[in-house]
Amino acid sequence: MPPKYKYHWFKDLRARGEFPRLVFVAAGVDYEDVLVGRHGPEWDAKKPTMPGGTLPVLEVDGQLFGESVVIARYLAREFGLDGRDNYEKLLTDTIVDRIIQLRELLVGFMFQKDEEIKAVAQKKFLDEQLPAAMNLIQKHAQENKCTGDFLVGDKLSWADLALFDMFEHLLAFKPDALDNHPKISASFKLVPTLPRLSEYLKNRPVTRV
Repeated sequence: MPPKYKYHWFKDLRARGEFPRLVFVAAGVDYEDVLVGRHGPEWDAKKPTMPGGTLPVLEVDGQLFGESVVIARYLAREFGLDGRDNYEKLLTDTIVDRIIQLRELLVGFMFQKDEEIKAVAQKKFLDEQLPAAMNLIQKHAQENKCTGDFLVGDKLSWADLALFDMFEHLLAFKPDALDNHPKISASFKLVPTLPRLSEYLKNRPVTRV
């Protein structure tokens, strides 16, 4: 019997909870969405029962596991979206880790209330951290002769999904972020054309984050 999955996340919010959901959708695997309000008695009652008192949480046959990247990595491995062999798995892990680092940096300054600190962090992100990470991702894809428009190997992986999830947010902030990075741009543009993902993205609720 395949595992029974429940995915606990907040209502009307994508943020870091969206990445595991994209893996589910890309794999075509059924799961139950357990959605909770972010504020008020509903979350107050649920919070103590969740690992670390945070979401997202994946429930696998009744056992609870936290952290969005940990969840996405597990699902990618379960569903064959983490690479065909150990070398491809190394590449997908490397790319995903770089993308998650970028996401944390982006979130860090976007929600910074001190405008002076925010301006300094934003400049460093745009001038140094983002170009360096994108150059490395581009280099990985080119050196390993990835075929088609995928970042790793010749099929969709969780690296493509992580990149799409991150750059959906980043392009709203920096529309030219994909310029001069053709492999990254190709992957980003490919993901929403894939049948399962296209249908999901077309019908998912519109949220601010």
